[in-house]
Amino acid sequence: MHSIFTENKRSLTNKRMKKKNKIKKVQNAKKVQSIQKVQNTQKVQVKAVPLKLTVDNPHDKGYKRIFSIKKNFLDFIKKYIAFDWMMELTEKDLELIDKEFITDQFDTYESDLVYKVNTKKGSVYLFFLLELQSYNDFTMPFRLLVYITAILLDYFKNCDKAARKKQAFRLPAVIPIVLHNSERSWTASKHFKEMIDKAELFGDYIIDFEYVLVSIKNLDMSKIRQSNTLVDNIFLADKKRTREEWTENMSMSELLHRIREMETEDLNEWITWFSNVIRKLNEDERSTFIEQIRKGDEKFMCSSFERLLIKENEQGRRKGKIEGKIEGKIEGKIEGKIEGKIEGKAEAVIEFLEELGDPSEVLRKLIMEQKDVKVLSSWLKIAAKSESIAEFEEAVGLVQLQ
Repeated sequence: MHSIFTENKRSLTNKRMKKKNKIKKVQNAKKVQSIQKVQNTQKVQVKAVPLKLTVDNPHDKGYKRIFSIKKNFLDFIKKYIAFDWMMELTEKDLELIDKEFITDQFDTYESDLVYKVNTKKGSVYLFFLLELQSYNDFTMPFRLLVYITAILLDYFKNCDKAARKKQAFRLPAVIPIVLHNSERSWTASKHFKEMIDKAELFGDYIIDFEYVLVSIKNLDMSKIRQSNTLVDNIFLADKKRTREEWTENMSMSELLHRIREMETEDLNEWITWFSNVIRKLNEDERSTFIEQIRKGDEKFMCSSFERLLIKENEQGRRKGKIEGKIEGKIEGKIEGKIEGKIEGKAEAVIEFLEELGDPSEVLRKLIMEQKDVKVLSSWLKIAAKSESIAEFEEAVGLVQLQ
């Protein structure tokens, strides 16, 4: 009996061991699958996160440098936005925020800035977006909504958990500010509600906000002249770039007088901005420029704007040349067959774009596959007026949200 009992016990133990091993194998297999699933998910996420856009435009770099300095940003908001609560702010009230929490999740630009402002009644976030391109971004309200949401989400996740459960808990205000500079006026909507289809049907039950727009092109000269800050003189120089425009609205001597009256630090910053945005200067030219400004020598300043004027005239001549090509090509194809007209116009569009750079294969293919003669004719005219391939793509609606 003892022997049989022992065998039965041993057999039962073996069965239990086998069952445990089987369970472990299943658990290990599930664990491996789980790990692989996480790894695969992470890989997908890495691919899905948009690359951080770099700032290649010297305009963007120059302005970002200027407004990353608290003193300049403070001068800007006090004069060109001028909310009552801003008037009492000092540099100590401003904190430039690392906005990686935005770029990690959303597509944004390095030229954008986020300031946390500590007021007597609480914190306010100013999201400062530099829009210094030649065309309007009609998705601006949506872009700003994404950024505002990211700022508030980051605040909510990192604030005291006990405090946010209380009835008195409030989120901070986020004020979006867009600084725009272009020869073209800003025509994009300033209200988010206007991007919602049939918004009028829903009254106050849908999200809406308005952003602050400061358009350098539309700034009144008398307003700029009211003070003599670094920001004022940058706006002044950026607003009127050709020699003809300067002589029409203010004398060169007045500009030089304003610049010479600035503090040394601001003068150096203005020179840096000028040499990055208006005209590239090497070290020798930079030193000479500073010396001549201090002496009141107008010669160097005039020649710099003269060179810019010549460059603009060359661009104008190029536009005229392209427009002439358009008329010639269109007239030359009128008497041909429809197929020939379509192909000729498509090739003409590509030829005009090649004047601006190297069109991508996707863009070339899209143009060649277009069979509507009226559309191609429209594209030809738009190509003549565009300053870049990107501007052409935006104008004809070929750029889509990523």
